[in-house]
Amino acid sequence: MSRLSRRHHLSKKDARALKEEISKSFPALRLEFESAELGKLGEREVYIIDGMLAFFREGGKLVPTIKLLLSKGFSWMSAVGVDRGATKALVRGADLMVPGIKALEGSFERGSIVAVFDLESRAPIAVGEALVSSQELASAQRGKAVRVLHRVGDEIWEASQVV
Repeated sequence: MSRLSRRHHLSKKDARALKEEISKSFPALRLEFESAELGKLGEREVYIIDGMLAFFREGGKLVPTIKLLLSKGFSWMSAVGVDRGATKALVRGADLMVPGIKALEGSFERGSIVAVFDLESRAPIAVGEALVSSQELASAQRGKAVRVLHRVGDEIWEASQVV
């Protein structure tokens, strides 16, 4: 397991830039914070906001952690609901396939960051990048729908439990 390293507080200028990026990437999220830190987890940049590992960067995109979704809910971003079978596969590390998706909340484009939640418990279990738009998903029968970037049990999840 990778350890959180090279952790430092962001300057006021960098914290302001992070706030702007968050509001541009996730306009419906109202996130005020007092302190922000930047750290490394393996090769990934991670952002610790007010003591919570809240975001990481993947392919240049800002991605919220499941810990943030548990804290703030996920109604502020597009989401897909999955059945228990898909939940089990996702937690084991699989990407999300079209047949596992049972509900859509919000609309999204290919490349958008989406939350994945278990329909039964309504708990967020993963965050990923949409490989198809919500419109394409409505008529899709098979194939990969979401490339999972973060899931319950992965190194980001583990690090977010001890920050």
